[in-house]
Amino acid sequence: LGKNRPFYGLQSVGLYGNEKPVSTIEEMAATYIQALQEIQPNSPYYLGGWSMGGVVAWEMAQQLQAAGQEVALLALIDSYAPRKSELELDETSLANSLAADLGGLFGTELPLTQLNLEQLQPQEQLQQIFNAAKRLNLLPPEVDIEQMHHLFQVFQANRVAIANYQPQPYSGKVALFCASSTAEDRGWNSITKGELKTYTIPGDHYTMMRSSHVQTLAQQLETYLNQQHTC
Repeated sequence: LGKNRPFYGLQSVGLYGNEKPVSTIEEMAATYIQALQEIQPNSPYYLGGWSMGGVVAWEMAQQLQAAGQEVALLALIDSYAPRKSELELDETSLANSLAADLGGLFGTELPLTQLNLEQLQPQEQLQQIFNAAKRLNLLPPEVDIEQMHHLFQVFQANRVAIANYQPQPYSGKVALFCASSTAEDRGWNSITKGELKTYTIPGDHYTMMRSSHVQTLAQQLETYLNQQHTC
């Protein structure tokens, strides 16, 4: 995005066990706004997030607007608007989803199936995922099984938060960046009351965030920002 556009990332609460994970989107958004305003107390704000992060960014934008702050950009990166549905929140389904996410993020499928995991106790399931991820070098050397437990607790809290969140209509500008692998509607059109522009990025939900596809994403985002500044 260039040297003149500093970029800050926000980390899930509870990853290191020093705090309890947050289990509502509203509380996540409020927590991240507090962190954001330690760096930049006043608007305009440029927000964005990938996957579930886009949902949290949506709620952050809502809360900031309600507080009288300007949100100059809300970028949703292959994020889906939550729909009322019965999510599988049992530990085996969650463990299987965590394994699939780890494999997707690093481009290597873990040699585990839900059927394999169903035959194990919850602690054993997590140990198997940890062992498989370590063998494939998907986790940094310093990550141990205790850290894996914290990761799973955050993952579980995130799924609960998404299952219980109902996004409200938003009146600001939204840029939606969709992976080219699926033309599926992400569900934001009906609740976006302001401008919504959609861009297609090569790859799937995971590979769009890797080189070189992420370079395309950065270029598209930079083009969008430059267009907004000239309007």
